[in-house]
Amino acid sequence: MFYRSDTSPKCYTEWYDPVTKLRGKAPEINDCRLTGGLAVIRDQFVFAVGGVNESSSRSVNMLDVSSQSPSWVPMADMLESRNELGVGVLDDCIYAVGGHDGYNALNSLEVFDVSNQKWRIEFGMAIERHDFDVGVLNNLLYAVGGGDGEFCLKSVEYYDPVLDTWTPVAEMSTNRQGVGVGVLDGLMYAIGGYGSKKYLKSVEVYRPIDGIWSSVADMEICRFRPGVAVLDGLLYVMGGENESSIVDTVEIYNPNTNTWTLERLSRNDVHIYGGVVVDRPPNFTN
Repeated sequence: MFYRSDTSPKCYTEWYDPVTKLRGKAPEINDCRLTGGLAVIRDQFVFAVGGVNESSSRSVNMLDVSSQSPSWVPMADMLESRNELGVGVLDDCIYAVGGHDGYNALNSLEVFDVSNQKWRIEFGMAIERHDFDVGVLNNLLYAVGGGDGEFCLKSVEYYDPVLDTWTPVAEMSTNRQGVGVGVLDGLMYAIGGYGSKKYLKSVEVYRPIDGIWSSVADMEICRFRPGVAVLDGLLYVMGGENESSIVDTVEIYNPNTNTWTLERLSRNDVHIYGGVVVDRPPNFTN
């Protein structure tokens, strides 16, 4: 999990084992950037991509969780500055799409090839999006919701890396800026966000076989910009914020029962803004 302390301008990482309920500190990241993207390659390399500190950033940092002395190291910068971007992984490549450069919302797409450590530009989205999320489903990269710089969006489009094209699909039932996205058992979930002048706890799911969205059970708490992770057949929705507070809990969705379970994850003075799933490294202890 990635979080920022409300009492100091630092960003931290923390591991959490949902089986034992144990958690502990992971290596601290010195380049503290909010509203960036996270990606995992080969269950070993965790990437923090873009974000904003005093301005939108092109920076990329990587953590090798298998290292005996793990630490965040800088990688090749992106070609464009991006915060509030979407990030996904296909075939050991990191896709950084859309976002905001500090002046305008973006529709551009760039790809980091781990094999040569270089970024390249690919075909951009049909519309500009920032503050959205990405889901990878059936080897396609879906851009879900967000904002275009003026309005909250409910539109969705997917990128086919073989054809280098974007294709629109059915819209969500609700506009969702700051939405969280998770893919589980061949279905894509759009979780929370902000739309129609209110923070959302509603959730809807996309079934690619029939191309439609449908509603599932609401979360307990409204969440804007939550982190989403999938583990052992469950959806974990972490942190975020709403009209009353920064949210320091996790909600766990079981698709078999269509129910949510609420758990506390951290202290109440931090802002959790993302998380990824890796096998617990033996050198991460509490």
